[in-house]
Amino acid sequence: MTPERGRPAPDDEPGFAEKLGYLFEHSRDENGVPYTGKKIAERANDLGYSLSDAYISQLRTGKARTPSFRTVEAIARAFEVSVTYFLANPDEDLERVRQQRDYVEMLATTGTHLSGIDVRSICPDTIDVVIALLKMVKAQAVETQRTPPGEDSGQSPA
Repeated sequence: MTPERGRPAPDDEPGFAEKLGYLFEHSRDENGVPYTGKKIAERANDLGYSLSDAYISQLRTGKARTPSFRTVEAIARAFEVSVTYFLANPDEDLERVRQQRDYVEMLATTGTHLSGIDVRSICPDTIDVVIALLKMVKAQAVETQRTPPGEDSGQSPA
């Protein structure tokens, strides 16, 4: 079941334990009864995941801080919420995925990579410009290869 009033305000930047606690406080089963860690573990296990009540308790108290994606997915499905509920900043994460997709596209298009550069330290707009520039360079190189020597390439002879 989904939380009664939605998730906490994004400005609060709650951690995983706080978000999980919010679900336990505000979600109810089909009979209107609050969920327990045991019930969520059972639901997750019924869905094909392997999750224990003890581990859920550790996540709720913050003793365990870095659950695997599979664990997050299991808990989200057991509560019937999207895994994006647990993301620290969904917009930031979606932007990072977009940049990674663009980077992979750039690799495929240009055959180059930015292995020597810490791309996390570069402004996202700059990364976009670099990718666009590399695509242009690759397109020009492909066009140059297509134009046999001696044919008019649109440039005057030297």
